[in-house]
Amino acid sequence: MRPTIQVRALQPLYLKKQHGFTLIELTIVIVLLSVLALGLSSYIGLGATMYSDATEREQVLNQSRFVAERLQRELRNAAPNSIRTNNAALLRCIEFAPILASGVYLQAPVAPDAGNELRLAMLSWQGTYLGSPFTIYPRELADIYGNSGSTILLAGTEQDDGDGNSATRTVQLASSHSFPLDSPEQRFYLLAASPVSYCFNGVDGSIRRYSNYSYSAAQPLPPAGSADLMASDVQQVRFAVNDAVLTRNSVVNLLLQFGQSPASDMFFNYEVHIPNVP
Repeated sequence: MRPTIQVRALQPLYLKKQHGFTLIELTIVIVLLSVLALGLSSYIGLGATMYSDATEREQVLNQSRFVAERLQRELRNAAPNSIRTNNAALLRCIEFAPILASGVYLQAPVAPDAGNELRLAMLSWQGTYLGSPFTIYPRELADIYGNSGSTILLAGTEQDDGDGNSATRTVQLASSHSFPLDSPEQRFYLLAASPVSYCFNGVDGSIRRYSNYSYSAAQPLPPAGSADLMASDVQQVRFAVNDAVLTRNSVVNLLLQFGQSPASDMFFNYEVHIPNVP
């Protein structure tokens, strides 16, 4: 008797039902993704805005720091009693006479005497000094910018005194002159051919440096010389000069406010001591 082989169809142990996404589920996912994207974009936008504001603020600070530091350095090299200011509503300027060189005079015609010979003691004399403004004992603005006689053009000829170290020179002035007063320390100053002005324009919020113009009794507003842009985005500027007294040299107060709105809190407030004395 042969064995009977029965073949049975294999039955799956379980049946798996396959489901899709319902419309409600898709809607919920879309809403959640939209909320997440909105929050992420706001966060990124806020970060970008903060970075942009910080970068812009840093640029303004760097620019303002440059003009403030340069103005301080130039003021410290100003001739004594040559700094004057004008604080008009829309145009505020500070003007001064830069010093080229200084030294001690051994001989000079001082009132009541008159003459045309100067004997000067100074190192590193340069021939280009001839023709520069030369001043002895400037005590007020008129001694630099006016016709008080304290400042003249050093016109004439010069020669080394032959002392072996070229420390003293004799200058023969082109015409006779008499300086009003003798300096207590016998100091003299050679000034730049042009004064320098820093002016704030309240219309466009800029600070410009003016040079290459003539000395004049009245302070020019603005000067007619060449103008170099030193800073923009300036909201407020104030210049003040405190004249020298027996206990200290003259002091210049500088207040500079930078920014793109009057509410900006970027201020530079300096007190510059002028070391040069008559």
